[in-house]
Amino acid sequence: YGRGNQIRVGGVTDALAAISKTIELVGQPSPLYRSDQTYQLLLERQVEGYRRSDPPSVPQLAVPVAVPKHIYAEGLASKDAKKAHIGALVMTAFYYLLRVGEYTTPKFSMVNGKKVPATRTKQFTVGNIGFFKNGRIVKRSSPLKQLLACDIATMKITNQKNGKMGQTISQHATGSTMCPVRALVHLTHHIKSNGGDDDTLLCSYFKNDQWHTVDSHQIVSRVKEATKDLNLKDQGIDPDLVAAHSLRAGGAMALKLHGYNDTTIMKMGRWT
Repeated sequence: YGRGNQIRVGGVTDALAAISKTIELVGQPSPLYRSDQTYQLLLERQVEGYRRSDPPSVPQLAVPVAVPKHIYAEGLASKDAKKAHIGALVMTAFYYLLRVGEYTTPKFSMVNGKKVPATRTKQFTVGNIGFFKNGRIVKRSSPLKQLLACDIATMKITNQKNGKMGQTISQHATGSTMCPVRALVHLTHHIKSNGGDDDTLLCSYFKNDQWHTVDSHQIVSRVKEATKDLNLKDQGIDPDLVAAHSLRAGGAMALKLHGYNDTTIMKMGRWT
């Protein structure tokens, strides 16, 4: 039932919520609750029993900016399109506080024999990226040199996990090679120069005469490898406790350490 993973209490409560909602949608009161958000006594004790027997959840540790810089630098120095693309995606994820599902290969599931998206999140495409120089729009199809001179890059979110649509997030150029604007430039230019269009997923790269996509497992692998390469375990960051979400957490922590207030960080990361 867990498709290779252990079922935990969250999976049970999600299923119960779906059953309850189905009953309510046909106009009947849910038999699962005795009051708002409170299960019937037998269910309440059963769910609590599951919760106590579950192993404790281990949050992913935030990583410092050294991790995305290391991965991005290796990508820039490499002639491997896959490695370069992963590096640029990691740099983008850190600075724009992205969830891994927003910039990697979308997941699908089978419902009534049909392949449907497994999540509400829409992955970024080339058309969601905008570049600006001195307040003026720079076309995504512009030469690489012109794009690299841009001072702002924006990402437009069409639909995300929390249901919000049409939001735009932006970052300014840092003035160095390790820059989120330059990372988006490399991603976009690679796709456009190899025949991709505005509908091409940002995680797509062209290698050996065919298109491939970066998935979440590849991002996790690179973050763990970089953590080991930089010997961050000596600083208390265990490679076994970092993954893709560590980039989003790390970006937020970097903002906090640089004096940004909580409200600003929440806006940048689209937290409610």
